[in-house]
Amino acid sequence: MDDSFSLMKAEAELCKEFDEEGDSLEVKHFVFEDLLDTSEKFICRKNRLGGGFCLYHYFLIKESRSLFSKKEEKPLGCYLCYEEGTVLTFEDFNFKIKSFDEFTLLVEAIEVSSGASYFFELCNLCELPEKIKTEQDVALTLFSQSLRKLPPPSRFDQIADENREVLKLAEKGNEKAMEKLERELGKEETARLLREVREHPEELFDTFISSMDNAYKIIGVVTDVKKIELEGREFLKLGILAEDLDFTVLVSSKEEVTDGDRIEVIGKLRGVAVF
Repeated sequence: MDDSFSLMKAEAELCKEFDEEGDSLEVKHFVFEDLLDTSEKFICRKNRLGGGFCLYHYFLIKESRSLFSKKEEKPLGCYLCYEEGTVLTFEDFNFKIKSFDEFTLLVEAIEVSSGASYFFELCNLCELPEKIKTEQDVALTLFSQSLRKLPPPSRFDQIADENREVLKLAEKGNEKAMEKLERELGKEETARLLREVREHPEELFDTFISSMDNAYKIIGVVTDVKKIELEGREFLKLGILAEDLDFTVLVSSKEEVTDGDRIEVIGKLRGVAVF
């Protein structure tokens, strides 16, 4: 992918352009109370860019209570998000931020219908209520960092397909999953399958979703292609079907992608809570 047209480069440029602008919102969600001193506020500035895109700049504001009051503003990060992604319903949100010195928007949450755990950067923290209701809709989009076209699968590995979820767990180092596979399939077959999951999952499965450290690899079939614009820059918005789930993916406009293509995309998931 041509980096000059990447979303991450566009994000860096737009964050500089809109550095001092935007509507200020204070983060109210209770999770962040323990991270703040009494003289500090956690805020964001939101910029609507059109076409479904927004910027969120996060800041830590510290006000001195002395006679010569002084306000310090520490930038924490600026994030581009897309509000028209695939809407999924989540529960059991786990915020990964531990301190403002290592600021992150990363959360882990459980998708209600499948019970699967997802990692994504939740861009609009400053729009969350003090407490999230039991279930919360989030519009998810994969910001692709690479894309490659794949041929149709040449074979069907029934053993791999039947053990898909256990293989994913074992590949991430889950000992119980490894023991289950070795007990049912044998050590040799388990080693073969794990090697292929790591190196060539597209040869084992027709579609596949895997994640590691907030990076997602999605192998799926393109169901929709649209051109969209961000401040004069063109991108493609793809619909991708993988493991019976629909995903929204944003890629460079230079990619030649059509409906029905089987592709592999790697990138990060960003989410916007929908109210």
